[in-house]
Amino acid sequence: MDTSTPDFQSLAARIGRGMRRILPAALLFLVFTGVCGAQDRTFKIFLTADPAGQYGVSSSEVGKSLDSHCPNVVITANRDKADYLLEAVDTGAGKLRKPYKVTLFNHDGDRVFSTETAALANAVKDVCTFIQKHKQ
Repeated sequence: MDTSTPDFQSLAARIGRGMRRILPAALLFLVFTGVCGAQDRTFKIFLTADPAGQYGVSSSEVGKSLDSHCPNVVITANRDKADYLLEAVDTGAGKLRKPYKVTLFNHDGDRVFSTETAALANAVKDVCTFIQKHKQ
């Protein structure tokens, strides 16, 4: 038999040993990418109108704060595709009286978070913190 070319059985044995080394690493890679992929999920918020219809905060104001504090949360104009509904109200009461009242509802319409702050950016930051802790 020619010793310069390996026979089929020894080649298969070497491939088998190599697969035993590669398989755990491949499985670990798939698990890791699955976990990281879940962290990169984009959440959609639908901005609802103020129930009284007069003190709502514009989507551009909320969007600006979301962009700087919550890059994985976006405002959508499609209520059906939203993960959350956000009611943001500026009562005009003045900074010392916490004029921004923000309520977050889940897709079913249940209130899941509320906050009152002196600055809209702080209210949005609080909403972002809530969403990150309670990822669906």
